[in-house]
Amino acid sequence: MIARFAAWRFRLVLALLLPLSMIGQPTGYNGDVVEYTLDTVALATHGSADIRLPDIARARELVPTLAVAYDALAADMQAGRQKVYPAFVRGREGKVYSVHFFGYSALATIPYKVLETLHRSPFRAFQLVNLAAVFVLGLALRRFFGSDLKALAGVALFMLCGGTAYVNWASPECMSAAGLLSGLLLFWSGAPAWGALAAGIAAQQNPTIAVFFGFAPLLLVLRHYSAGTSLADSVRAVLTRRNVAGLALGAAVFALPMLFSLYQWGVPNIIAKLYSDPTLMGLVRLVSFYFDLNQGMILAVPAVAVALLAWGWGRGHEARSNALVLAACVLFTLALAVPTLAVLNWNSDAAGVMRYGFWAAMPLVFALLVRLSGRARWPAALVLPLAVVQAAAMDHAQRYSYVEFSPAARMLLARAPGLYHPEPEIFAERNGHVDSSIQPDRLYVYAVDGRPVKTLVNVANPRASELLCGSDRVLAPDNRYVDSTRGWRYIDGPPRCISDGTPRRSFMVDQFKTGAGIRLASGWHEVEHDPGTWGGVWSDGARSRLVLATEGINPHTLAMFGHYLEGNRRTRVIVNGQDLGMHQLDQEGPLALPAGTGQAAMLEVILEHEAPHLPGNGDPRTLAFFLKQVELRAAAATAEQAR
Repeated sequence: MIARFAAWRFRLVLALLLPLSMIGQPTGYNGDVVEYTLDTVALATHGSADIRLPDIARARELVPTLAVAYDALAADMQAGRQKVYPAFVRGREGKVYSVHFFGYSALATIPYKVLETLHRSPFRAFQLVNLAAVFVLGLALRRFFGSDLKALAGVALFMLCGGTAYVNWASPECMSAAGLLSGLLLFWSGAPAWGALAAGIAAQQNPTIAVFFGFAPLLLVLRHYSAGTSLADSVRAVLTRRNVAGLALGAAVFALPMLFSLYQWGVPNIIAKLYSDPTLMGLVRLVSFYFDLNQGMILAVPAVAVALLAWGWGRGHEARSNALVLAACVLFTLALAVPTLAVLNWNSDAAGVMRYGFWAAMPLVFALLVRLSGRARWPAALVLPLAVVQAAAMDHAQRYSYVEFSPAARMLLARAPGLYHPEPEIFAERNGHVDSSIQPDRLYVYAVDGRPVKTLVNVANPRASELLCGSDRVLAPDNRYVDSTRGWRYIDGPPRCISDGTPRRSFMVDQFKTGAGIRLASGWHEVEHDPGTWGGVWSDGARSRLVLATEGINPHTLAMFGHYLEGNRRTRVIVNGQDLGMHQLDQEGPLALPAGTGQAAMLEVILEHEAPHLPGNGDPRTLAFFLKQVELRAAAATAEQAR
């Protein structure tokens, strides 16, 4: 009786405390808000997830600040266009759906209708759903610790690890993070069905969370194994009917979006098909995911990370157990992070730590909670610094927008710029204060007190030296260059330029049109040149051929600048019959010519495209590469002879 009263007392206290986070906090219309607001209106109005014009009109009335996006979608639908506003896709019956599954919106539907009936802001329903997820987390913590006070402290820790930044968003980041952490705590503490269900709901909106169904039982196996049980017996102890049934339940919930996507579009994940690119994955993005000073995971859990490294290891069996749990949780967070690196807008919109980084940090929070659960009393020397540092981290997150450098990043750029080389897209967007795609033909310069301290250039930009140095001068080879990814490199400090006496021949759109020194022999479409733009010509077909006049400069390198149509990445380059291999022409810069090739009066260049295809919308061309500029350049020795 006393235990039951204590449990209800905790629930009541938590239910009274959590709504305090809404006081004075409006709904944050951030993240994928256009999709989720329309899904919610649709479900609340006609009980289905397809978006209709009256749904758009109602959402526009409720959130006029999103009118541009709503109006664009409505215009596409009214015009009957097959391809509609991004993040929405027509399904098999021609109806329009959000690319994000509507599970989160379904949870918001009832509070939406209640608030609408009460003439309150209906979209505060999202805040209520987020708080409900945190409430479930509180119950999971109460079960995990068996203590009201420790459970409340656990909720506070969650809020200080990103919860306060995202709890008021009309987007599922907070729900996903709370669901993932709840799932781990419940599964660990003997409630596999509830744990897997919480994780399954979280994974509906962020599918990589599905790795929970592998790591949650793995953590239990390691728990048994570290206690001295053999590995085989540990596995048998975990793979009980109860645990397997719980995992199956959670996996079934997670599978609902996949089944819906298969039915509507024939693929298990329409977002992965339309809005991801595996070539974006790499070490630079991975390091930025964890350690970038603007949005890296470390911004959400700085004190948690230090505590895991420096506190509570114990000895003997305890040390072994803590080491195994931490190792598994680090692998867990890597498994959560790596698939997100392929997402095109992976760093779009954030409240301090990036959205993916917030929920991907939950395994580390779990590892610390496991370590704390082994202590009857929590030392003040840990709790106080942990609370202070995490609170400072959340305060830091509120001091800048996702298109600005953080105070920490600005400080490092001002004092030690050579130590900071973020993922190029992060640098370009925050330097320009705009959420946009990064352009290889542009320069991005960060200055302190009018003095450039860091410049981002792409090796495929033929005008980089001209833009930075002026005509007849080039970037000096002894600049402090730091290579990044996809052809981008940083120049630390003010760029240094030198005189350029190297003979060269450059062919751009005017030469393409007149044929002066260059002939587009075959496999090209018409030259495109709009006034005021840098024009060029599309390849047309699987093979394109051009002929260049060397005019006695004995070229040492050949550079072709431009960009690819989506789906193309590389081109085989053949010069005067000699195969130079496959190259990424939009990223690699000048290609070295074989010895003796440049002595010929003419160079025949053949481009064999990797994946030419029709661009759609009735366009009959078979496109691959848009050529903007060709440049032949002599070797340094030739330049000296020319002088």
